[in-house]
Amino acid sequence: MEQKKLYDCFEKDFTIGNVRIGGDYGEIPTVLIGSIFYMNHRIVKDPQTGSFDEEKAGALIKTCNALSEQLGVKYMLDVIGNTPEALIRYITFLKGITDAPILLNATLPEVRIAALQELNRRGMLDGIVYNSINGFSTSEELEVLSRLPIQASVIQAYNPGSKKADGPYKVLTGKGGKEGFLDKAARAGMTKIMVDIPALDLSNMGTIPYAARVIKEELGIPVGTAPSNATYASPWLRNKETISTEQFRAVDASVNSYLAANGCNFLFIGPLDGCRWVMPSVAAVNAFHVYGKRSGGICPLTKEHPMYKVL
Repeated sequence: MEQKKLYDCFEKDFTIGNVRIGGDYGEIPTVLIGSIFYMNHRIVKDPQTGSFDEEKAGALIKTCNALSEQLGVKYMLDVIGNTPEALIRYITFLKGITDAPILLNATLPEVRIAALQELNRRGMLDGIVYNSINGFSTSEELEVLSRLPIQASVIQAYNPGSKKADGPYKVLTGKGGKEGFLDKAARAGMTKIMVDIPALDLSNMGTIPYAARVIKEELGIPVGTAPSNATYASPWLRNKETISTEQFRAVDASVNSYLAANGCNFLFIGPLDGCRWVMPSVAAVNAFHVYGKRSGGICPLTKEHPMYKVL
């Protein structure tokens, strides 16, 4: 009980931009997070300056917007940049064409921080999610974050010392005398957090729901994962001699839907183009689930829920 009180600063469900996330499964649709401007993304012309094909980027967003409106599944954008300059250029463009929340992502923390500081100077931090606070986050990084007007962050709950269901929970809460990742997030001033349970491979997909359940039952905060890390890296699914594009997409949609059906509040789906096959599948699962739970008093908290769109 004391531990739960300690983390009361973190919201159980919240809204970022135009997207609501969290809550008990069935009440709020699973949020899908698609990556754009990632390494080797063909629409990127120069990853250092952030030069890219605006027409093709706009077409990707237009497709995702249309599907989201049609199906009732909300999405966020994981924007990946090599430099602060590139990140600012990408985000400025996206904010001009969509209200979707943007996850600011870069390999180096100094790149993320520099981009955040510039966005703050421009008054553009609304709808921005920091990606991410993790085991490598330094005190200096957390201190800078605490001074910026940003409250939303992804937390990567990777526990290299345990593959058990409670492994991610332990790194969040700081078992064994170590500072927990939730404590780091609190020091950084975060109140809206999204716990990302690492997806290591396809077999890991079967254990993630149990890890998610531990976190939801103990803390109630939004939890999800990145099934794309498993599907796009799978030797089986990458073998084009035995697996066609259609077969890959069918499996990819199934994996995402399995995790949505097991209570994940959000899913990193990989390249944004994947919304074309993942979003309809997740919409169906969300709709079926909440329709079946109505007798137990569970109802959608939004009129845009897939139940009202696809059934």
